[in-house]
Amino acid sequence: MKVRFWGVRGSLPSPPTSDQIRQKILRVLEKAACSDISSAIKREEFLSKFDNWEVGVIGGNTSCVEMSTNDTLLIFDMGSGMKKLGDYLIKKHSSEGNILAHIFINHTHWDHMQGYPFFVPAYRPNTELHFYAVHENFLDRLNAQQDFRFFPVGLDIMAAQKHFHQIEVNSEQIINDLSIKNIELHHPGKSFAYKVTHNGRSAVYATDAEYNNLPKERMFEYINFYEGTDLLIFDAQYSFIEEIQKVDWGHSSALVGVDIAVKAHVKRLGLVHHAPENDDFEIHKLLNIACEYRRNNYPDSQLEIFIGSEGLEIEI
Repeated sequence: MKVRFWGVRGSLPSPPTSDQIRQKILRVLEKAACSDISSAIKREEFLSKFDNWEVGVIGGNTSCVEMSTNDTLLIFDMGSGMKKLGDYLIKKHSSEGNILAHIFINHTHWDHMQGYPFFVPAYRPNTELHFYAVHENFLDRLNAQQDFRFFPVGLDIMAAQKHFHQIEVNSEQIINDLSIKNIELHHPGKSFAYKVTHNGRSAVYATDAEYNNLPKERMFEYINFYEGTDLLIFDAQYSFIEEIQKVDWGHSSALVGVDIAVKAHVKRLGLVHHAPENDDFEIHKLLNIACEYRRNNYPDSQLEIFIGSEGLEIEI
């Protein structure tokens, strides 16, 4: 199973500013001053020593993650990252024609819905889309987003074949050889995590969740749901201090993610839903704090922690 990140920001799209890019260039130039970059090959070798985020960007699009096998395409959330996913699918299937996708909705706040009107495959009659939501009246919510007062193209004009599935909380969907289970998260208006299992491997998409002041019984439910997963995609919008200050805002921190992942024997922890006010340097700083926290508090743990960034692809 392949996991690809198309949108990793929370709240609203946050493209890098000119000042942020300038800071990155200055950091590279500082190191270049002591290096031999006299040829194209040497310049490539020099840049290869940097992490991707140092010479690129983590990304400014909101929530959208793809999980796929040779036979099945799952999409989790429809944030602004869905636009690039749609462009990729059009290019990939230009000669093959039909696109079939199963879309699972975490919740219907703007940053998880705003990409769908720009999802080009939805305008093609040879596209078939299945929507799965625990929230009631999902079709009404999608229609409201594309009311003419807010967007010039109505949902009914989008020519794709659309099927809407109301699913129950704590239920399981079987799509080909994939199992998709869900659990309710603590977030204003409710959100839902999804666990995808394929050939004995699993990945959990669990953004927009807060774990402060929850009863032990509920925390055990989450740990059991995440137990042994190969990849946990986790909401790390806040620093630990911000998480304490913003009670009932519905988001978490990387440190809480480490605690939960270690207790649940998770193999890899991917941090997403980055705060719009945090630049790439601040996000990487929060990653370093989380890694140090794991080393100090769980020295025997083999948990891998990484930043979810646009374009990152992981094989499970």
